[in-house]
Order: sequence, then C-alpha cells, then structure tokens
Amino acid sequence: MPTAPLDPSFPLHITVLCCIAAGALVVIIFLLILINSKFSALSAKLTRSTRATKIEHQDASPNLVEAATGTHFEEFLNEEPERRKLAKNEQFKAYRAWRSEKGLNWSK
Repeated sequence: MPTAPLDPSFPLHITVLCCIAAGALVVIIFLLILINSKFSALSAKLTRSTRATKIEHQDASPNLVEAATGTHFEEFLNEEPERRKLAKNEQFKAYRAWRSEKGLNWSK
C-alpha cells in the first residue's frame, strides 16, 4: 500500500494534483501580497491628500462672515484674538455662549 507522495509506487495523478495545489497557493499568496502593497500605497496617498486639504483649509483666508466688519462674530473674535486659533466647532460653540451672555439670542 502506497504511503507517501514521493514514493515511486504512489499514483502519479495525486502527486501532480499536490504540486498544482502547492503552486496555486504560492500564486495566491503572491497576489495577496501584491494587493496589500497596492492598498497600502493608496491608503498613504489618501492620507497625504487629506492632510494637505486640512492644511489648505487652516491656511485659507477667513470667510466672508469673519472678514465682514461690524458683525457680531467679528466683535466676538476681536475681544480675544486667541479665539481665532480655535477649531471652527469650538469657535461656534464659544460664539453661541457669548451671544447668550450678551443677550443677542432670540430665545429666552
């Protein structure tokens, strides 16, 4: 009774099938490594693009509401210049609190 694939009495077709399966596994592993490298490159490119966009938005000139003179928002920013350095969501949160302190809101 044959016991090992390399045994000369072992059927040839089983040995060929084992070699084909091993070759297919090697090809699949190679393709997975290739796909992973392409995905990593795409992810890095997307990250660089996102960072560049954030930097552009931070360096952008103030929008029309901020640049307009005489607005309440401009007055709020001029009271404490470090408020301009805050993130937009923090600026608006502080601005809403400032408006309610000054009595500029419509609600009670």
